Amino acid sequence: MYLTMTGTVLLTGANGSLAIPAVEYLLSTYPSFTLVLTVRDDSEQDRNTTALRQTVAKHSNASVSIRKLDLGSLKEAQSFCEVLHAEIKDGKLPRLAAIVCNAMIWKLSGGPAYSDDGFESTLAINHLAHFTIALRLLGAMDAQHGRIVFLGSQGHWPDKAGLSKGFPTRLPEDLEVLVHPPPDPKGEEMGRGFQRYGLSKLASLMVAYELNQRLKKVCCKPNSSSSYRGVLTTVQNKDTQSIRAVTIDPGDLLNSKTFFRAHVPMSVQIMIFIGSWLLPLLRLLQPRLSSVEQAAKPVIDIAVADEFAGQEGYFEGREKATSSPDSLDEDMQRKLWEKSVAWCGLKPEDTVIDL
Repeated sequence: MYLTMTGTVLLTGANGSLAIPAVEYLLSTYPSFTLVLTVRDDSEQDRNTTALRQTVAKHSNASVSIRKLDLGSLKEAQSFCEVLHAEIKDGKLPRLAAIVCNAMIWKLSGGPAYSDDGFESTLAINHLAHFTIALRLLGAMDAQHGRIVFLGSQGHWPDKAGLSKGFPTRLPEDLEVLVHPPPDPKGEEMGRGFQRYGLSKLASLMVAYELNQRLKKVCCKPNSSSSYRGVLTTVQNKDTQSIRAVTIDPGDLLNSKTFFRAHVPMSVQIMIFIGSWLLPLLRLLQPRLSSVEQAAKPVIDIAVADEFAGQEGYFEGREKATSSPDSLDEDMQRKLWEKSVAWCGLKPEDTVIDL
């Protein structure tokens, strides 16, 4: 499984519960890669970032940089991409072998919150920030081996996740409701908060399907050899035709502090605390349950291992799976793509594929 190629791996939310064991596994198993790790708070006072630095410090020969990046700001995401693009162009970093879109939030109490750009924060961070980063950095990726990995969730299925009972994960007819939802009725904050989380994962998954189609798409460009100016010729986009997007559901992570510490009712925190102690027993009854240490390995393998070269679509752990019927609606995939482009303010010159 060891991959001898080199390149840069970009991992967002790198000080999270899943990310830290993912970084440890990546440095131990695939040491030839350069790592760019983003965190929202890079101060010495942040315990999570301190734990990340301690993990990196165990590997003295590793090429790693920890960068501050607030995914709640599309402007900050754009600036980050511009800096990274310049470093790769100048040869300071190898081309991107993988972008792992790991950072996430959910808010299960207190109703919707909003990003710096005025969008509902769960969708803004889980989907829009990663969408703009992926598209802006496509031109800096390894054209033959590049992979974009989005983190999925069973929550994208209507009625499959326990915390969203009564609030199925279905896209609204007016997609603007995704970024500007109404206030939560009293008593519905947890269900609707998890619904928004599921919708953010559904949107990311559907746009990943559309992204793969555009990466492989035969592009139409003016034929300079024709005497008729309107004639178009079809050409393969050599910069993207081998890059693939993959979405992986890592399972239900009972010992994830990232998931269960912030914006979660105390009753849920107590339930999860008890469940994390009983995890080995509970896994016999529910195989989806996993520790973050177990879940981190397939995320990294899918991002960089030889055996997953050229793969695309949806995975549950290491196994290829079928996502929800709603997620396979190609017309809605296109509409979500167009809305995401508009919400992110992306222009044709911001990426190397057709928007």
